[in-house]
Amino acid sequence: MWRIVQLKSDAEPWWFLDGWESDIVKEWTFETKKDSFTFYKELMEEQLLKYEKVRVKRGTQSAFWNADEFFFCDDCDEDLQVYHGFILFQQQMPFTKNHMTDDEKRFFDSIFTQQKEA
Repeated sequence: MWRIVQLKSDAEPWWFLDGWESDIVKEWTFETKKDSFTFYKELMEEQLLKYEKVRVKRGTQSAFWNADEFFFCDDCDEDLQVYHGFILFQQQMPFTKNHMTDDEKRFFDSIFTQQKEA
C-alpha cells in the first residue's frame, strides 16, 4: 500500500517530532506505486503554484510555505512559520531516495526542477 499525507505544522515534515501524526490534515491511499507517483506529481505541481517557497528532503518529503503565514505560539511567545508538508509512504515507511531506483530518483527530481527554496 502507498500513502501520501499532508501536514500543517510549525515544523517541516521530515522532523517527525513527537506527536507529528496530529498534524496530518489529509491523506490519500493507493494500491499501486504508479497511481501514488502520478498523484504525488500532480499534487506537488499544484503546491508549487500555490506557495512562494518549497524545500524537499530525501526526494519525497516536501515543505511549502508563504513568508507571511504564521501562527502565534503561546508557549514560546512568538510567531512561528506555518509549513504545509507532504510525505510519500510505502507501507508505513517514508519512501525516500535510498529506496529508489535511478529512474524513480529522476522522476522525483524532475518535479522540483524549478524549486523556490529559501
